[in-house]
Amino acid sequence: MTTAFVQMMSDQYAYALNLLGNALGDCPDRLWATDLWPDEAPAGLAREGPKGLRGSAPWNIAHHALVCLDYDLTGGFERWEPPPPFDEREYADPTRLFTRSELLGYVDWCRGRVHQVLDALTEERAARPLPRTHRYHGTLFGVMIGGIPLHIVEHASQIRQFITAAGRKAQPREDTGPA
Repeated sequence: MTTAFVQMMSDQYAYALNLLGNALGDCPDRLWATDLWPDEAPAGLAREGPKGLRGSAPWNIAHHALVCLDYDLTGGFERWEPPPPFDEREYADPTRLFTRSELLGYVDWCRGRVHQVLDALTEERAARPLPRTHRYHGTLFGVMIGGIPLHIVEHASQIRQFITAAGRKAQPREDTGPA
């Protein structure tokens, strides 16, 4: 499917992933594992359900955004297999703190996944309802993938606001706009 829609989606994903990558790159080490919302979402082991790390530190928010993106790109139609080291997890919660380098690598991995999915997108694939096993079951695949960049932008913006409030200025970048 080579359309203006697919080009627009490609640009939106590129923009969202650039924002997230830039926020991660600008996050000072002293804030990497500091919760944005210590009262509402403090760091620690999950108390309910599968055991993994929860919290609102920049690394954890970025991990959440990338895991959701990577999983949702499968649409639940294929097995989700994130790249190492992100394949060691409890449900979608990480089992350890991830480094900036690891998460920036996952941003790049997701760029490739986005291109694979958009390059293979057809009218028929976009019109498939998500299976019962997917949390958005029944939603059309094309509709769901259309909303994913907003989720990435939301979390990139939260990280950016947090580090800016702590006194860190955004570093000049050439890659902040749509591709």
